[in-house]
Amino acid sequence: MKCLRFVVAAIVFSAAWAGQVLAQLTPAPVQTPAGVPVLGSVTQGNTTVVFEAANPSDIDSQTLRTWDSFAEDHEDIARALAFKPSLIDDERYLSRHPDLDHFLEEHPDVRAAMESDPGNFAAIPPRPGE
Repeated sequence: MKCLRFVVAAIVFSAAWAGQVLAQLTPAPVQTPAGVPVLGSVTQGNTTVVFEAANPSDIDSQTLRTWDSFAEDHEDIARALAFKPSLIDDERYLSRHPDLDHFLEEHPDVRAAMESDPGNFAAIPPRPGE
C-alpha cells in the first residue's frame, strides 16, 4: 500500500513538473495581434512578457534632431537631463547652464516634448566595455 502511494505521488509530482517545463517552452508569438513584429519574449511561470518593436510614428523626429544637435555639444547637460528630466524646470539649474536656458527658450516645442515624454530624449549610456 505504501508503495502504491509512493508511485502515485511520484506520477503527480512528475506531471506537475512537466507542466511547468512545457509552459516555459511554449513559443511566443511572432507578431502581436496588431501585426507588430515581436523582438523576443521572457516566460516565467504563467507570465509571458513580449517585447515589441518600437513604433516611431508618434515621435516627432525633427524635435529629436534639434535636441540631439544641442546634446552633442553639451554632453554633461544631456547626461544630467537623462537621469533627472525635471531639471529643465529647475531655475537654479538653468541659471547655472545659460546655454540650456537659451536653447529651451528658442525651442519651446523641445521643452514641451521633453516634459510630456522625457524617455524619448534620454539615451541609455553604454555599459563599460561597450
